[in-house]
Amino acid sequence: MAQSAQPVPRRIKPAPAQAREPVAAATQQRPRRDIVETVWTLFCSIRFAVVLNVALALYAMLGTVITQMQPGIQRFPSEFDAFMKGAEARYGAFSGLLYWAGFYDLYNSLPFRMLVVIVVFSIIICTMNRWQPTLRLITRPTVRVSDPFINDLTEKAQFRGVPLSVDEAERAVRQALRRGRYRVLSERTSDTSVHLFGDRDRWSKMVTFVSHAALVLLILTAAGFTQIGWREQSVYFVPGDRVDVGHGTDFMVANQGFEIEYYSDGTTVKEYRNTLAVYEGDTQVLTKTITVNDPLRYDGVNYFLVSYQPVLYVRATGPRGDELPLKTMGASGPITATTQNGEALVDFQYVSEDNMPMDLLQVQAEDAVLTFEVRYYQDVARLPGENPPAYVRVFKDMEFGSTLFEGFIPRTGPFVVPAYEDYALAFRTDTATILEVAMDPGLGLVGFWFTIMTLGFTISLYTTFTRAWARIVPNPDAPGTVNIVLGGLAEKNKVAFERDFEKLASRVSDALGAAAGKARLPSSQAMEDDEAGAQAAE
Repeated sequence: MAQSAQPVPRRIKPAPAQAREPVAAATQQRPRRDIVETVWTLFCSIRFAVVLNVALALYAMLGTVITQMQPGIQRFPSEFDAFMKGAEARYGAFSGLLYWAGFYDLYNSLPFRMLVVIVVFSIIICTMNRWQPTLRLITRPTVRVSDPFINDLTEKAQFRGVPLSVDEAERAVRQALRRGRYRVLSERTSDTSVHLFGDRDRWSKMVTFVSHAALVLLILTAAGFTQIGWREQSVYFVPGDRVDVGHGTDFMVANQGFEIEYYSDGTTVKEYRNTLAVYEGDTQVLTKTITVNDPLRYDGVNYFLVSYQPVLYVRATGPRGDELPLKTMGASGPITATTQNGEALVDFQYVSEDNMPMDLLQVQAEDAVLTFEVRYYQDVARLPGENPPAYVRVFKDMEFGSTLFEGFIPRTGPFVVPAYEDYALAFRTDTATILEVAMDPGLGLVGFWFTIMTLGFTISLYTTFTRAWARIVPNPDAPGTVNIVLGGLAEKNKVAFERDFEKLASRVSDALGAAAGKARLPSSQAMEDDEAGAQAAE
């Protein structure tokens, strides 16, 4: 790094006490700032920006540490109860307080939304506050600076006694700056000295404004189009059934199959897949297998895979082998009017005391009503072709204090009711999927602003606004020669700019040497080293 000797600062005598008193009096009489100026100053403060960033990071950390509810889980009582029981086991007495404060749905909570609004407001105010100074910095830069300013720069070099005129030296320095991709401006003073200014990548100062504007527009677009579109969370898709989500749509979607792909170890999940079919009337118009990050898009409506749930299908037969209607239990009583002939869906509307999916079915026998409490232990292994791991408790009539049977159904074949051997139940398993269905008219626009924001931040990270100043003055000690002072400044990447400035000083030295008919002119630091070496040799 080329350097020069630092000037010794002059000692300034303190002003007498009589001279300081009017200043103190004027300071005490300074008018107080109004509320607008106070708020403006607060939102432009770097410390306040740091507080906002720390708050966002804290929310992100809490959203990672605290288990978040799946969207729309409140619509499924069994899943919601299971989640709350797990939260109570994890957080104890604080579980209810965390739920009330919205910590289980952190990113939709009121405090987080208020924080996002404050961040947006802060970005807008900071942008407005920095716009004019930044625009003035790149359109009307300060060409003429003082020697103390250049001496205070960390990167500087001097060339003394250069055998060139001021105009010749100006052309040489200007050529060196342009070779380094600097825009060059000049200004002459009355004492025939010349001031040169060069800057590079000045447009990178505007990229920050573009990134901030894209971030604000992304947030506003996401918030605004949410009110225009609609969203149905946790829509239940039973295998084979066609689902109409409403909202004026003229098509239906059916779940045609769900599968889990594992890695070679057989236990680690690689991907979840759900095959969906779109029907317009009775015509199937589209089939697509979706994954977690690849939804189905049809007629402006998006179907996102959220979760899955095992379901059982049960078929009951009587003494003559005929199919019997199955009744389901509801909240109003043990026997309801809900009946279904043939195969009945068991979608597990309840949770057992051991936190297992549970449902209840009833069959009318000749002399009694048989109630079947079915629990599904999905972690119990079963081979392909075997019955699902269903645990059954059988009750007769209203005698729920004693059971006719309690245990897992057989691995193969139908389940025969003890003491009622003429009645049998056949089980098969399948998987229902839970999807989030939404119409997001601004989804593409949100993606566009996100791309602009990411691109802007990337460009800002890898580009640096650099400036250089040069002052060329006639040398009073050697007529016909000039002295040149060169200094540079970079806003970031100081280490990289140190090497870049050394190259710039070398280019200036080469240009001056070529103009003077020499190979290269040394800088003042090199001259001082040569003189010290000569004195040591003597």
